[in-house]
Amino acid sequence: MLLVPSFAFADDWLAAQLRGDVFVYVDNQWQPLKRGGIVPDTEMIRTMASGHATFTRGQETVEVEPNTQLQILDKGHAKPFTTVKQYFGSISVEAQVENVQHFAVDTPFLAAVVKGTRFTVTSGKTGSSVSVQRGHVAVEDFHGHSHTLLSVGQTATVDVVKTDGQIVVGGTGDLPPVTDAKGKPVIDTTSTIGPENISHGLVNADIGNGHGVTVGIGPNNDVASVGLGGDGGLVHLSVVGPGGSDDQGQDGNDHGEDGDSQGDHHGGGLLNVNLGMLHIGL
Repeated sequence: MLLVPSFAFADDWLAAQLRGDVFVYVDNQWQPLKRGGIVPDTEMIRTMASGHATFTRGQETVEVEPNTQLQILDKGHAKPFTTVKQYFGSISVEAQVENVQHFAVDTPFLAAVVKGTRFTVTSGKTGSSVSVQRGHVAVEDFHGHSHTLLSVGQTATVDVVKTDGQIVVGGTGDLPPVTDAKGKPVIDTTSTIGPENISHGLVNADIGNGHGVTVGIGPNNDVASVGLGGDGGLVHLSVVGPGGSDDQGQDGNDHGEDGDSQGDHHGGGLLNVNLGMLHIGL
């Protein structure tokens, strides 16, 4: 069992609550952590499927969910400079911003920096997400260094599969913009439009000379596709009503993807409009 010192320094984290299997990496092996144990910077912490842990330092708290691995790193200052390195899993942080110089959670995909008090970070094989329960949290993606500032009830996700490695924000209230490293707004081509449209949000947007554009919006592909030809003209617009099927939406998407070739052949004019059962060809 891990030996527990009888004192703690200002930057030490105390294992205040433990449940199930919780381990620390000491002397090149995983050893069980006991309640009241102090975890220094050099040691990693891991919870197993049954494990929960709460670490405290003064008024700061890090709650660790099952199947999580992390390391808490501190630098000695008058106010703590703390970085939680989260390898995988889920943690919740409670930090009094006036008591810390810097408090951040780093995952392989993003960094979340405390601007408020309480937030949760979850990280998996393809991405990470942040949700805010109180205060504000600044989020930056490590790939493109874009960033945003979340408020209560809002989330930010970076996932190489689901969001193509870009920050996508969601949640309640006025959603904050995502800006690049130079502070310019980033056009989000992967966001859904409202929770009710989560299954059929923005399907594809590939804008550029000689490229078609496909857009699918609505829970039933209410707007199935919009294709812009190489000359920038509207090539194909297919609108399917609330009863529209996924097959109809996919047909519209296929037409949109052909927008480039149709635009080249027809000079970018308006070629096709499908409005429910009505067909107009120009």
